[in-house]
Amino acid sequence: MQSTNGGAVVIGASMAGLLTARVLADRFDQVTVIDRDDLPPGPDSRKGVPQGRHAHGLLASGELVFRDLFPGLMEDLVTAGAERVSVRQARWWQYGGYRVACPAPEGTFLSRPFLEAGVRQRVLSRPNVTLLRAAAYGLDVRDGRVAGVVTGGANGPVTVPAQFTVDASGRGSRVAQWLREAGYPEPPVARVHMDMTYATRLYQRTAGRLPEGTWIVTISDPDQSKRLAVAFPIEGDRWIVTLAGFHGDNAPADDAGYLAFAESLPTDDVAGIIREEEPASPIVTHRLPSNQWRHFEKVKAHPGHFLAMGDAICSFNPIYGQGMSSAALQAAALGACLDRYGPASDGLSRRFYRATAKIIANPWAIAAGGDFCYPQTTGPKPPLVDHLNRYVKKAVIAAQHDPTVATAIYQVQNLLAPPPSLMKPPMIMRVLRSARKGPTGGAVSSPTAALLAEEPAG
Repeated sequence: MQSTNGGAVVIGASMAGLLTARVLADRFDQVTVIDRDDLPPGPDSRKGVPQGRHAHGLLASGELVFRDLFPGLMEDLVTAGAERVSVRQARWWQYGGYRVACPAPEGTFLSRPFLEAGVRQRVLSRPNVTLLRAAAYGLDVRDGRVAGVVTGGANGPVTVPAQFTVDASGRGSRVAQWLREAGYPEPPVARVHMDMTYATRLYQRTAGRLPEGTWIVTISDPDQSKRLAVAFPIEGDRWIVTLAGFHGDNAPADDAGYLAFAESLPTDDVAGIIREEEPASPIVTHRLPSNQWRHFEKVKAHPGHFLAMGDAICSFNPIYGQGMSSAALQAAALGACLDRYGPASDGLSRRFYRATAKIIANPWAIAAGGDFCYPQTTGPKPPLVDHLNRYVKKAVIAAQHDPTVATAIYQVQNLLAPPPSLMKPPMIMRVLRSARKGPTGGAVSSPTAALLAEEPAG
């Protein structure tokens, strides 16, 4: 599928940037990826991706795209230590009970740097992809199109010419400023403020202490607490444990405070790991004040030969694990739009932004709906979100009894089905019938005891 469309430039070697470069490499003679970081040769955290040190999830929808773009990647990562798991091995506590075991897509747990290193190695090994370490300071806009990217050089500004440019520089992208300077309207921005903070630590994972493939999610009832935690098995026989709190309810970064925060949760699953396993890293923290969506699809005029991608369009509350998968789906949409309309098409940007708006709408509804469970959350509130959240609570309780409901929720969370799929009449009837049974309860004193306990009846 190699073309002769000249050169493309991608701003940012983020996950979105790497996925974009992979898509463009099949459609342009040369792809240059610009990033200001000195990228590590292996799976190490870097300054430009501070969120990369915390627990990440690659949803099933995103993994399908990764497998398509990088055949054999996931298998190689599993061979190197990534954990392949099933929802049957999950300890997911929410609204007073654990979800029942159910059929649902398998997943792969690994650290963000481990995945990013594997993707980066494959992208940069392509003969027509090069990496340029530089900071992007602006766009070279001529005659209604972006003709290059302005970078900083030792002797002043240097313009990297481009037939096509994609900004994948993340949430902090200056794309709005660059468009304004070129005479284009800025996209309207929606922000849902939830003031989320994270504290993460790695722990050794002792073989046999918990059943193989165990992973843990514990979410406090929003009416009682703004806290939650996850513990995922990752490469290197380690746990990655992330404690999180909404609206400034911060997990402390000292040993005693970290454990006390975990012990305040409604199960002892995560606290048991913290007590029983050896730390393998310091505690690191991160704060995200809001979900943010730049609505490019609402702008009528766009410069030609240019698009934004990934977090430069929309960044979600990371606790829902949607960012990498959303970026993957956007990269797939970019490839489809380029193949159908061509990079020089006047309507390419409009069509791409409409496609991404549809991709983003579902994870945005999930994230915004979850964040508005807390009365302190502010921002554009989706219509009927309070009514929908009350129904979702019933669905979560029903999933503690009914495998069909549990499967449907996992399908939505993995972006394999839209949220309205939970509102179809047969599903509503199942939810209401099972929710009447109430939460199953079952909080236990240690993760080992929890995992050896009898599973809830299906």
